[in-house]
Amino acid sequence: MTDHIIRLACDAQNYPWGKVGNDSIISQFGPEASGNDWKFDENTPYAELWMTTHPNLPSKLYAHPSTLLSKHLYEHPELLGVVPQKFPKPVEGKKDKHVPFVFKILTCKQALPLQIHPDKTLAAQLHARDPAKFPDANHKPEIAVALTPFLGFAGFAPFDRIESNLRSIPELAQLLGRFASYEAYLRDPTSKDKVKALVKDILGMNQKSSGVLESAKDAIKAVTGLAREPERERGGGDAQGVVRSLIERIERDGAGEVFGGTMWDQEQGQRIERALKKTQEYYAGDPGIIVACFFMNLIELKPGEAMYVPEDGLHAWLDGQIIELMANSDDVLNAAFIEPGEKDDLNIFIDAMRCDPRPAETYKIKRARWSLSEGAGAEVYQVPAEEFSLYHVAGSESTSTTIKPLNGPTIAILTSVPSTGTATITDKTANKTIEVNKGQVYFVAAGTTVEFGAGVEAWAAFYDDQVREQTGDMK
Repeated sequence: MTDHIIRLACDAQNYPWGKVGNDSIISQFGPEASGNDWKFDENTPYAELWMTTHPNLPSKLYAHPSTLLSKHLYEHPELLGVVPQKFPKPVEGKKDKHVPFVFKILTCKQALPLQIHPDKTLAAQLHARDPAKFPDANHKPEIAVALTPFLGFAGFAPFDRIESNLRSIPELAQLLGRFASYEAYLRDPTSKDKVKALVKDILGMNQKSSGVLESAKDAIKAVTGLAREPERERGGGDAQGVVRSLIERIERDGAGEVFGGTMWDQEQGQRIERALKKTQEYYAGDPGIIVACFFMNLIELKPGEAMYVPEDGLHAWLDGQIIELMANSDDVLNAAFIEPGEKDDLNIFIDAMRCDPRPAETYKIKRARWSLSEGAGAEVYQVPAEEFSLYHVAGSESTSTTIKPLNGPTIAILTSVPSTGTATITDKTANKTIEVNKGQVYFVAAGTTVEFGAGVEAWAAFYDDQVREQTGDMK
């Protein structure tokens, strides 16, 4: 017999784009989420806290840190409910049993790589070819839910918005005029194939990441006595020159003047200004800046708001702290905002990339009071993916929240507890109460009625297919 609510030990990823030290919300959760293994350094980026069975950073049993959750589930598959039948191999070739999702807290001070997550067919091909780089054969649709104000690029903007950007900003016309794909695009600006061909040419440009190459040329010319090349026209011949020129013009004339010919309103223009400066600060010269800022939706989320990115969807998170939840995969293809040598094959990237131009608002997903919750109640996010959903217990000061039995597993992180008194969660099925602290992470087995005590805030990833309200419309 095993417990149906099990505390987990979870680890953090220290990717360089993460928020650093105490700026990262993960620093608040780490001591309880990771336990004795937690080591804090104020100069270390804390980018992602993983709560999952995926073998790239699997969670362990807190009370038995040598035991992986996936191993425990293999020995007790009943804890997963219907999941082993629904998703028999979420992580290809692994003997252990798995939850069908990867649940994270993610923080970023700068843009993540411009990326897509391959669909199942491509993921299987990539995994067979290079299992070290592509560790599974699964797809990875995902949601992002803001814990703080958040900015992220997601999907292609509507055709007319892309066209107005490229026609009205002279620096872009000068930069892109070298490409036959640009002229072809202008003749047919509502062709997905023409958009993809132009994006491919842009991403294939040589990266001048910080002006070092030009400085080296100047130094050589000074030593050799060769004359300098004429100053470039406005925008220059590379992405770095274009972005630098745009930022200079914005600072001189204002975003409203520079973007006056686009379809952006004042607020969106200011967001693009912020995005240009932030991406230029960390990735100067990367042509992905042009693609992200002028072809894609830049979406702002307020705390609690969420968006969904389907498999093969182009995206790059820019700034903020979020819940990130996805199918159980760690496969990714990167095309920008990463060292040149770490970029993936551009042909594969463009062929797989979804080009579905639509407004930013269509990426946002709804939330509603959940019929499977009682007491103070929980909100459930209507996620258009099969493998996972998300609920939020806000932590009423006076009333507990009970979640009815689900037919799949749950992983929950406690993000706030009462400042006074005892914080608890209770396995109502077994009539067992646990005293808890902020940052702790728990696995909840299928078929378990769980009660979050008054004042306990929780975010919980889960699988259940009993009611339609938590699924939303597939996109």
